[in-house]
Amino acid sequence: MNPPCRVLIITYYWPPSGGSGVQRWLKMAKYLVQFGWEPIIYTPENPEIMARDEELLKEVSPDLTVWKKRIVEPYSLYKIFVGKRGEAIKPGFISDYPAKPAWKERLSLFVRSNFFFPDPRCFWRRPSVRYLGKRLKETSIDWIITTGPPHSIHLIGKDLHRKTGIPWLADFRDPWTEIYYFKHLKMLPFMVKQHQKAEREVVHQATVVTVAWPQIKRGFLLHEPKRIEVITNGYDESDFVVEPKRFENRFTITHTGLFTREANPDQLWRALSALVIENSDFAQALNIVLVGQTDGVIKQSIEEAGLLPYCCIVPYVPHLEAIAYQKGADLLLLTLKKEPESKGIVLGKLFEYVASKRPVLGIGPVDGDLAEILTECNGGSMHEFEDFEGMKRSVYHYFGFFSEGKQWSASLPGAIAAYSRKNLCRKLVALLESGSKSATLATSL
Repeated sequence: MNPPCRVLIITYYWPPSGGSGVQRWLKMAKYLVQFGWEPIIYTPENPEIMARDEELLKEVSPDLTVWKKRIVEPYSLYKIFVGKRGEAIKPGFISDYPAKPAWKERLSLFVRSNFFFPDPRCFWRRPSVRYLGKRLKETSIDWIITTGPPHSIHLIGKDLHRKTGIPWLADFRDPWTEIYYFKHLKMLPFMVKQHQKAEREVVHQATVVTVAWPQIKRGFLLHEPKRIEVITNGYDESDFVVEPKRFENRFTITHTGLFTREANPDQLWRALSALVIENSDFAQALNIVLVGQTDGVIKQSIEEAGLLPYCCIVPYVPHLEAIAYQKGADLLLLTLKKEPESKGIVLGKLFEYVASKRPVLGIGPVDGDLAEILTECNGGSMHEFEDFEGMKRSVYHYFGFFSEGKQWSASLPGAIAAYSRKNLCRKLVALLESGSKSATLATSL
């Protein structure tokens, strides 16, 4: 019997780190084994953990090989400088930058943007290349996979690919220079060009590029990748055995995950306020549940709409508990950001939302990639941020199922199944296997 193919996955995010960044390759590693591949993980020994989820450690097989090396984290200096010693860096702290930052925060952002290339994890690059270069002389590896952001990880992959010739897959969970907050980073012109050059080199030189959204692929085609494929995020069927967290006799509208000020659906709060005034049954039943880090601007907006008595704000919870909240909802809230790039963004939570088989109220571009997938799965309705009347009608429509005691079941299981983590891993394996055959053929010619 042939030994299993080995793949080295280089990732910054790994349990006990929580949040969306860890899910994609934690799940891929889990299912790669089922398809006859042996994953080896390389991750920092001392990462800056923005969200901690100890429960995710249970998903890491004791048989999985994990290599670790310490990283120099400049965020510890940043926290001391801005007076946040001992505090964890919050998820999305750059994308949700204060409207009127203090001078220390402005200076810190300038330094971060212009002195740490391509990001503050840059100090892990050279030590990792040396460390892994030695490891790869002792361990047979068929593929190197890097996943970013942080994009320093891709530069590690580029260096190793050049030194060893091992096929390299560069995976982009988010864009690089086209990410919506890139324009807010206060970069000097020469640094912008540095990022553009590095992005072009990574995409062009990688054996295969995978991206989580179609828009990333459309942008990267300009860099002439050898091969580029969309492998979206998804949901893990095994996560959905959890019992739903229900609120009896309450019409529960739930949002899970990071909720930033740029995603604030102020017209939705107005619509809910109007329904509370117009309909006493709705007012008696309404229950807004926000699970995870919620920006103060959103809390203020809810209060100004008179909805605070109907709102329950739950701090960050483990991933499985978040799914329990999703399954117990009567309506799931999914908001993009008020940024022009939102048309091409597909939030990872979309797939867990539709897998929860609860209706989704999406807010963002109605002609965007996320809206297309939501329509494909018949998972709910999509509205522009200013569509007050449309959101009001949709909420009342879904409230009708609740008030009549009916189960909403409009989603399409077949369409949703395509986004299961196992099926997505099957797609990845087919890509790796075809790439391996091409590399073998090229070597023999």
